[in-house]
Amino acid sequence: MTRHLTLVLALTFLAGGVYPGHAHKALGRPAFQSSVAHGGPPGRAVDGNRNSHWGGSSCTHTRQQHNPWWYVDLGESVTVDHVFIVNRRDCCSERITPFDVHIGDSTVVGRNPRCGGHHHFPQSDAEMVVNCGGMRGRYVGIRLPGWRVLTLCELEVYSAPNLALGKPTIQSGLAHGGFASRATDGSRDPNWGSQSCTHTPAQSNPWLRVDLGTQVSVKWVVIINRADCCRERLNPFAIHIGHNPNVASNPRCGGHHTIPADKNKDAINCNGMRGRFVGIRLPGNGRILTLCEVEVYDTTAGNLHGKRISEGMDTDGQDCGEYKEGESWVSDEDNCVCDQNEEVCTKVDCGQDGDEEPIKDQDGMWTCPPELDDESEQSETSDELEMTDPPELGEGETDLPELEEGETDEDPEKRMLAKILETLENDVRTAEEEFEPNPNE
Repeated sequence: MTRHLTLVLALTFLAGGVYPGHAHKALGRPAFQSSVAHGGPPGRAVDGNRNSHWGGSSCTHTRQQHNPWWYVDLGESVTVDHVFIVNRRDCCSERITPFDVHIGDSTVVGRNPRCGGHHHFPQSDAEMVVNCGGMRGRYVGIRLPGWRVLTLCELEVYSAPNLALGKPTIQSGLAHGGFASRATDGSRDPNWGSQSCTHTPAQSNPWLRVDLGTQVSVKWVVIINRADCCRERLNPFAIHIGHNPNVASNPRCGGHHTIPADKNKDAINCNGMRGRFVGIRLPGNGRILTLCEVEVYDTTAGNLHGKRISEGMDTDGQDCGEYKEGESWVSDEDNCVCDQNEEVCTKVDCGQDGDEEPIKDQDGMWTCPPELDDESEQSETSDELEMTDPPELGEGETDLPELEEGETDEDPEKRMLAKILETLENDVRTAEEEFEPNPNE
């Protein structure tokens, strides 16, 4: 019962269901199915009743037929983040497996693109979340391949957006063709061969940064790690959120995070930290940063007050965003940062070779001095050029060539360019005369 309640709360909050205008998209919408049997009409799956027993008059029912289907008309094309399904539990729970989810703009369910492959409903669960990663369509349908009976007790469609999807992403370096943009391409595939994962060279404090384009109140950051090999490379990692394009200059979301060796994904609760940039940074020397996806959800995706949202996000979940006294502390002697439940400190190394002195941030935590990016360096160089004093002019001199007889001062820039060219020609002529060989020598 507790597990069921936690899942219901997680999904309701994730979809923003407790906020006006954020109820799930399928509620009360017109629904259709391939046939009706035993008084189980299609509208029962969108009536808001999650009762998983037939006696609760909440479940649909088709005849036994070839490829039975059900679909809901959302009324307009929607970007679907995930679909939540309630299966029958008083009997016959195995009937639904395997099933397909189709999303698109055709009323023929099988003609719309599939969300993933064949899905299998866990025997022990009444509810299941199918992540569809931003697929768009007006119709969301369920189809059972083969000679089957289809029963649904509820189907909910949510469009909580991943704010990082398709956003500009850069990283500290590139190796093996692992471009930064792969971290925000919408693919959660954790295998390198699928060309969905980033890769930096071995560096000091490698990082990846997503530009959300505007200030956001960040609730969850979902990290998809590589699964085919090298999972340990990511641990420990830090998440930085703020307004500075320099990752290390922004506040951290919690301490140093780790993903267990038997997992490849996690959701970190950042409790509404605000910022335009979300960065992942690995502290230490010789580190390689590989990420297969980074997802960002704002505060309308839920506030569970410490409860995990693991099943809604299809991740394990870490509530590490709220600081409490004693959770993190600083070792002055060893120049390292220690986090709760960590047996050792993580040394803060700065600079490409780890030889730069760290500093303490506003929270008294060790961090690295801000690094100038290319734009900042160019800006400073431009400022220096602008600050350079112009050459002094002699009495009666001007910085423009004198007007010839009959000329007007209609194009001072053209006259200035002519003067510069004349000066250069004189300099070249003087140089040629100085280096012209003397035939008498």
